[in-house]
Amino acid sequence: MSETLLPQCKHLRRIPVWLPLEQSVVYFVTACCHQRRRIFEEAENARIGAECLRDIAARYEWNVLNACFMPDHFHMLISPLKEREQKLSGFMQAWKSSVTLRLRQSGIEGEIWQKEFFDRLLRSDESMSEKWAYVVENPLKEGLSIDVESYPFIGTPEEILEKISKAEAARNPAEAGHSRPTNFK
Repeated sequence: MSETLLPQCKHLRRIPVWLPLEQSVVYFVTACCHQRRRIFEEAENARIGAECLRDIAARYEWNVLNACFMPDHFHMLISPLKEREQKLSGFMQAWKSSVTLRLRQSGIEGEIWQKEFFDRLLRSDESMSEKWAYVVENPLKEGLSIDVESYPFIGTPEEILEKISKAEAARNPAEAGHSRPTNFK
């Protein structure tokens, strides 16, 4: 009896997007910090993540519908703007590299990210609502916020940046607009 060995591939090939043309392509993405380091617990680090997300999304032509920075991982709903078959892996590599570079410049050492990320092509508006409902529960379950509205690290990148700026201004009116590490826990 002969065993057939499967080829040793690092990554599986992406299945083509087989959705009706009238349906938007939306991915649910999760990226975890290396060994679940609590990197995004600090507002300055979440700010860096959101700024990089905004900038890389514009450069690579993706629309970040919603994002959530948890202390040790990140979720987002993202949709391609240019073509349905845009490479999510290229976007994620650019974003994670940009965040890593900026965090290292701010003094954070060591590995930032796990090597891979999880993504799921959402097949309906219902699954998008279900995924986002799961995400918004994260800060509440972890005791990071009493309600979703007061959690500063959730929303579009622009909304996250605005919430962080407003929270910093409220905590330190004399330094409003100046970036400094803050823990919102």
